[in-house]
Amino acid sequence: MLIEFFGHSDIGRKREFNEDNFLCLDFSGGNPGPPRPFYLFAVADGIGGHAGGEVASALAVQTLKERFEQLPGAGETGLDLEGALEGAFHQANRLIYRQGAEAERLTGMGTTLVAAAVTANMAVVANVGDSRLYLIRGDSLSQISQDHNWAAEQVRRKLLSEKEIIRSPFRNLVTRSLGYGPEIEVDSYQVPLLDGDWLLLCTDGLCGYLPGRAILRNFKKGESPENVCRRLIRAADKKGSLDNITAVVVRVREA
Repeated sequence: MLIEFFGHSDIGRKREFNEDNFLCLDFSGGNPGPPRPFYLFAVADGIGGHAGGEVASALAVQTLKERFEQLPGAGETGLDLEGALEGAFHQANRLIYRQGAEAERLTGMGTTLVAAAVTANMAVVANVGDSRLYLIRGDSLSQISQDHNWAAEQVRRKLLSEKEIIRSPFRNLVTRSLGYGPEIEVDSYQVPLLDGDWLLLCTDGLCGYLPGRAILRNFKKGESPENVCRRLIRAADKKGSLDNITAVVVRVREA
């Protein structure tokens, strides 16, 4: 399989600063050090205002990068991508929490984080917060990650109607984020991949303004990940996104 990818972040029309961060790394031989048979993708959406949010999301993706750079090469056995992802999430959480407690200007900072370690036939996914990972296969779109926000919690518990959730001022409140406390619960998933599959990692500046059918319309056979990514960001911007907009698009196809 051939893995192709492209990531981009746009400040959007309403924000003065960009608190999003993303990561696209080729460990199969495209980076210094021993080759490793996988790629690493991530998207983070900072919380806590310009100073805190920007720092938190940057710390999250940097911790991921450094953790995976320490993994053994392709010739080694026992490569545990799920364990490495969860370990990086916990390490980033402790780092963000500690810096937020030590620096007054960073008090209360945090970040969402969704990440995928992708091999030729599998995506190992982890997430905290409400940044999302979608699988696009043929004419269908599936959300793999689970949102950790107030609206999603109400839906899962069947406590409120959809109209009540939409009207609530708490609908966008994130209920789980890196940096919120000294420990964090991480959701993880394993997704088998087939020829022709796409992955989309994005912040709520995109998925909060584009419904699933609108996202799906932007994935067209034969197009490059860059064209799809840029078109998705433009579409969210035209829909009036009030947030930073970040997306990473990954395509899996036969070499």
